[in-house]
Order: sequence, then C-alpha cells, then structure tokens
Amino acid sequence: MLSGKLWPVHPHPYPNELMSSWLVRIAHANGEKVQTFCHQEFGVKHQVWNRDIDRLGPDWLLSQLAEKTATAIKVVRQTTLKRYEGVLFQHARNSGVEPWITPLKVYHRKHNGFGMQFCPQCLKEDEEPYFRTHWRVALYTFCPKHQIMMHDRCQECGEPVAFHRIELGKGNEEVGLEKKLATCFNCGFYLAASKREKADHLTWNVFENWQDTLLGLEGVSLTEYDIERLVVLHQFSKLLTSKATSEKLLKFIEETMSLSLNRPNLELKSFDKNDLSIRHQTIGCGWWLLMDWPNNLYWTWLNGAVRYNQLLKDLWFIPSWYSAEVTFFNVNYRKRLDLLEKGNKTHSIHLPE
Repeated sequence: MLSGKLWPVHPHPYPNELMSSWLVRIAHANGEKVQTFCHQEFGVKHQVWNRDIDRLGPDWLLSQLAEKTATAIKVVRQTTLKRYEGVLFQHARNSGVEPWITPLKVYHRKHNGFGMQFCPQCLKEDEEPYFRTHWRVALYTFCPKHQIMMHDRCQECGEPVAFHRIELGKGNEEVGLEKKLATCFNCGFYLAASKREKADHLTWNVFENWQDTLLGLEGVSLTEYDIERLVVLHQFSKLLTSKATSEKLLKFIEETMSLSLNRPNLELKSFDKNDLSIRHQTIGCGWWLLMDWPNNLYWTWLNGAVRYNQLLKDLWFIPSWYSAEVTFFNVNYRKRLDLLEKGNKTHSIHLPE
C-alpha cells in the first residue's frame, strides 16, 4: 500500500471525466497496474472492476478517491453517472437498465456490451486522452463539437472499449503503463485514429434541438422544459424499438419522410441496449415526433401508427404540456377515422371535441 494521506501522484479528474477513466490514470501515474493498485489500496475484499463503477461506484471508493487525491467529494461524485439523477432518470437503480445510460454488461471484469462510447477527434485533441461522463449517455450518438458519429467499439477487432484492461497479457517486465487510455485492450489499435463519419440528421430542426440538448447536458445547463422533453423523447425511442409498436411507427415515418429506415433488434427489450447506429436513427425519429409540436405526433396517431395508451405507458413522469395534447387522442376507432377524413380533406388538424 502506498503510504501517506495522499497518493504520491494524485491527478484530479479532467472536465466531465468518468470515474473509471480517472482511476486508471491514477494507477498508471503511480507506476502500478490497475488491478495491482486497486488490491493494494482498497483491499482484496473490495472488488472494483466486477461492476460498472461509473454507475454503481460504492461510497467507500468515492471516499478513498476524495481523500487520496485531495479532491472534494462533490467533484468525485460528478465523475459518476449519478450526476444525471433527476435529469435523465428519476432515481439511480442498483440493477437493471437505467434510462438513457448505455449498459456495459460487466461480467468478471469484462465488458460484454458496447456502452463505452468515444469521439475519436476528442481523444486525438486531448493532451492525455480520457473518457467523458456524457459518452455513456445513449442520446450521445454524435459529437456536437466535431459533428461526427461516435464509436462504441474498436473498428479493427470489433471488441468493446475496456481501458482498464489495456495491460492484458503483460508481465512484470512490460506492464503496458505507457499505453494511452485510447488503446484497444484486445488488438492495440489506437482508438483516436478511428475513421470519422459525418453525422446525418432527418431535418435541420432535429439537428438543432438534438445538438443544443447535448451541449446542455455537457454543461449541466438544461432547463426544466429540456428535461421534460428528454422524458418524452425516451418514451418515443422505446416505442420506436418495441416489438409491439415499432413497425407501424417506422413505416409511417418512412412514408411521410420518403426514406428507408433500418429495423431495431426486437429481442433486446430495451432501447438503450441498441447499438449506436440504431440509436442514432431512433432518436432522430423521436425528435421528429417532437418537432412542430404537436402536429407531427397528431398525424402519426391519426394515421393509426401509435395508440393513446402506448404514448403514456410506463412513464415515470408525465409533463403537463405532453398530457394536455395526448389526452385529446383518447377517442374510439370510429372517431379517429372521422378526424382523419376531415384532416385529409382540409389538410389541417381537427382535435376531438
């Protein structure tokens, strides 16, 4: 165990840095392999990497990091995904899928999921590459700074990002501490060199609203209305990837927008588990349903692509502006067809009386 109140080298977290990224940097800065460092400093009874520590970091780990690096506990907590409590989800869960959080699927310290996303250009521009908290948010499918798509795996070998394992297979003579965090643990490819793909969007309005939300999420400057829209956007994203509702919705949007859409993996049972490309498409469609409010959603419902009860199902919070419009959709089949006929004749909205 390293003696003294502070670790000999105790770097503070970079802006918006994930706890896992920070902890690996601390271990390497002190000349230790990650696993060796954690055993020495936290004890073998305190396992660190058998969980998603960015989401489920225990109090003892946060306290040790604060004490040994002279970092305020408030700052340490901001390196975890609990910083989004009340913004992206109601309360942090100890198990299951968290709304808007990409799952790592940790099993025996391995990542079986592709939840650790990254922007290759951000990594390239970093003096010391590190991973950000907002890169674990499912909404974050493109980088608003560089206007390129994010990545969620190594482009060379297809393995998930697991920077806590970059010393894998190294002996005492070659511990691999010189490797940057932006290194694929499996094949050694430098993730910052990943290809850049320009992000495409359904409409300019979709892009503007999406980008503003991402920037607000980074700067923790979202308004109450922004947060409410994220609740509704996640609901739409679930409907667009659900076995029961996705096909009608996707077909309607395809016909309306004159485009072809890929189909999600209906066996995943959670929008947030979908890969990056499907999430990007899905969120774009969700934003479109929110645009020109409530007209796009109204026509979607009027054409039978979604039902009233589906729009409200399992919502943990229902914004008043959302319920005020959706309530009008609570009519029988015949009434909806009458409204559709009137709307098609006049090309205007006729709300139920």
